[in-house]
Amino acid sequence: MSEKLLIDTNILIGLEDSKEIDEEFSELLQRCQLNSVQIFVHEASRSDINRDNDLNRKAVITSKIAKFPELNGIPIPNQEALEAVYGEIKKPNDYVDVILLYTLHEVGAVDFLITQDRGLHKRALRLGIANRVFTVEDALVWLRNKYDSLSVELPFIEEKQCHQINRRDDIFLSLQEDYDGFGEWFDRSCARNHRPCWTINFNNEIAGIAIRKDESFSDMIGTLPSAKESFSRAPQKILKICTFKIKEKYRGEKLGEQLLKQILWWAHKNNYDLVYLTIYPKHKSLVDLLLQYGFENVGRSGGELYLAKAFGEGVLKTLSCADPLGYHRQYYPTFLSSENIRKFLVPIHSDYYATLFPENVNRQQAELFAQTGGISGNKIAGNTIRKVYVCHAQTNSVQIGDVLLFFLLKDIGSLDSNMGVDSVDVIIKWRAGRDSNPRWACTHTAFREQRIQPLCHLPKPLVTLCFQRSKVSGSAFIEEKTPFFKMYVNLWSYLAFSLVF
Repeated sequence: MSEKLLIDTNILIGLEDSKEIDEEFSELLQRCQLNSVQIFVHEASRSDINRDNDLNRKAVITSKIAKFPELNGIPIPNQEALEAVYGEIKKPNDYVDVILLYTLHEVGAVDFLITQDRGLHKRALRLGIANRVFTVEDALVWLRNKYDSLSVELPFIEEKQCHQINRRDDIFLSLQEDYDGFGEWFDRSCARNHRPCWTINFNNEIAGIAIRKDESFSDMIGTLPSAKESFSRAPQKILKICTFKIKEKYRGEKLGEQLLKQILWWAHKNNYDLVYLTIYPKHKSLVDLLLQYGFENVGRSGGELYLAKAFGEGVLKTLSCADPLGYHRQYYPTFLSSENIRKFLVPIHSDYYATLFPENVNRQQAELFAQTGGISGNKIAGNTIRKVYVCHAQTNSVQIGDVLLFFLLKDIGSLDSNMGVDSVDVIIKWRAGRDSNPRWACTHTAFREQRIQPLCHLPKPLVTLCFQRSKVSGSAFIEEKTPFFKMYVNLWSYLAFSLVF
């Protein structure tokens, strides 16, 4: 159910008189319309307008007030009863103010009242409902916080609305093959409703697409009632992925992982409880990928699997994994960070940093790396969620589930950092020793095989860390979850992982 706002006369005049509309008022209207938030006026506001001595303005306002739905027919107590709750009424304006508060507070016909009247705000404060009475600026902050999504920006991925998509792209042909009537559904449900989506774009064509929508729990179990048995409680905020597709010619570039990363990081960052999609079992590689990152089968309908993923405990009935790696897989991208889980600072040179973590490199840095020949051509390593880091480290103390905190070095011969820690990753497997066949690591690391092969024959043992990328601010992680003295107790790790190439 959409929220309802009641606007005071002074707001109405600001929006509807013959003068130029203030930016704040204009944005208020646009945001409410965009997010289906209803704006109402109260019939008592007409008396305020009728007392306006500016005849021209009164005529303009009176002619335009009909564009807003009006609250009318509400029984109003006598003045004595109103004053007992809302304070003294000295003037006609005070009476209108009190009626607006009464409509908000006791009748509950609206969720919030918007006014620029200081006296009305003082009455609300004395009554204890100041958090429901906004100025225009307060209302804009509330609208932004409630409806604006926090962005996640990954390389090659653009956020669009479905009506902005090129319907002639041949990715739609393969979608039509899988789902009869896909084109009609896309036009009717997606393009017409401006449904949001992410696309991966190469050479003016769509390499991949994911279409999303917010959905309620009742919507979800309405199509699959048996799914209710898989839940411990009803998730409050659900993201449905209506379409997930990578074009056949781009298979092998790990674009599916890149698109899944976008979905999961964005949903987690915007506090979704659950994300789910439906998929035919024949798409085995995609099903396996989803299961690998915490999706569970909660039912089946019309031949399609319903795969759902929670971002924390208590939503699905599946018991939480106790071990750090199992927990991270189950609730990716979240991870455990208790005191018994060690955290290692890992310096990394710009050549490899830009390849493994391209989402952390802004455009200015990317241009700088390109000028110095620092960006590798291996884009697959940047697309993957699972990555490999190869080095000569004089330690065998790392364990599966430990946390790696990567930071960018200014140059190879220095431990001086060029920026803060902004990459948090969890070790999923590792090996040490002379590996004469390092091909298994090449598609996930910053190196080509010919670059790794010579390292295998050096006197120092080769350490290969396979880790899973987690989109959490490393700096915030250190400040909030790991005491600094703990980090410096493990300072030897910082030195052990120095690059020795």
